[in-house]
Amino acid sequence: MLGLVAVLLASCDRTPSSEEQLENTLELLQLPVNQWVEFSKSDEDDWWPKGHAGMAYDSKRGQLVVFGSETHGEDHDNAIHVFVPGQRRWMHLGSSASPNSYRIDAKGIPISGTDSIQPWAMHTFDGVEYDPINDRILVAAAPEHNPVARTVTGVRGHPLWSYMPEEAHWRAVTAGAGEKRGYFGAATAFDDYRRAFMICSGGLWMLKVDEEVLTKTPPKITCLHRSMAYDSRRKDIYLFGAYKPSNSVWKLERDPVTDEPVSWQELKPGGDLTPPYTTVPVAFDRDNGVFLLVADDPGKDSGQASTFIYDPDSNIYRRIPGAVLPRVGMNFMLAWDQFYQVFFLVTGAWDTDTTVWALRLDKDLLP
Repeated sequence: MLGLVAVLLASCDRTPSSEEQLENTLELLQLPVNQWVEFSKSDEDDWWPKGHAGMAYDSKRGQLVVFGSETHGEDHDNAIHVFVPGQRRWMHLGSSASPNSYRIDAKGIPISGTDSIQPWAMHTFDGVEYDPINDRILVAAAPEHNPVARTVTGVRGHPLWSYMPEEAHWRAVTAGAGEKRGYFGAATAFDDYRRAFMICSGGLWMLKVDEEVLTKTPPKITCLHRSMAYDSRRKDIYLFGAYKPSNSVWKLERDPVTDEPVSWQELKPGGDLTPPYTTVPVAFDRDNGVFLLVADDPGKDSGQASTFIYDPDSNIYRRIPGAVLPRVGMNFMLAWDQFYQVFFLVTGAWDTDTTVWALRLDKDLLP
């Protein structure tokens, strides 16, 4: 911890803003363990985290990146929203494109925007990931619920998209002859070991980011409303949630010789069973070697959610006593920050404040 603070102090320019950032960092480093702390609250009138949107953790910059829209009614949010923990503030990069700008390019790819190109506003669910190899945000989604999409003809499908933070620039990903067009309801994860963007959408797809080649693998499973997460310690892929409530966990099994995916194994965890859940926020903590997830308590009138860890080695859930939150509903915005070694959860809606919660986990102190 002292080494981390020293690095930050060396980079400070001694301005008031730098002192404030240091205070924020010290607060995060000294969080009480195994409980949620309300780290930031914002009551902006013109933006709030959408339930159908997704979030990625940008490990190069240590920030949370939100992209996605409700696309119901008048919401056409296709800007990038970034939360910087050290500054304890939100930044909104660019603006939402007017529906009047929705069109296709010469290749039939749906685009929007006037000053710069943007994807159409769409539900992204668990389809937003950070690619640390190419330093970009990858998005697998489709605007099936955007009514404006019905007014544009000639669309040849919706490709993968990448956003380059350094350039503040979007581009469609050209992924070879096997490219799929349309990833509505996708669940995704970035596999550091295999240097691949994993996509569950009408089957399992793998984008090898070194080659920019997309291939389909045999395992089949429905991933709408699911969350996919990568276990960076054991190098395994897991699925949580389902379209209908469940507390099963699904693990991607691989051929021990070729390492190719072969099937999904349904696991029935023991321990402190979670309530059956659907759209559950989940993230992996490499230091503790476990997943953390937040499940709404049973009953629509309960008003709260409980926090659990899932331990792959023992295949059990463990409830974290006292780590209670207001009901989270549909939420795909949980990430583990490797710099601060804390989880960040983003909550909020049109009628509630946008809140960033922080939790430092110590599984050895759990009962």
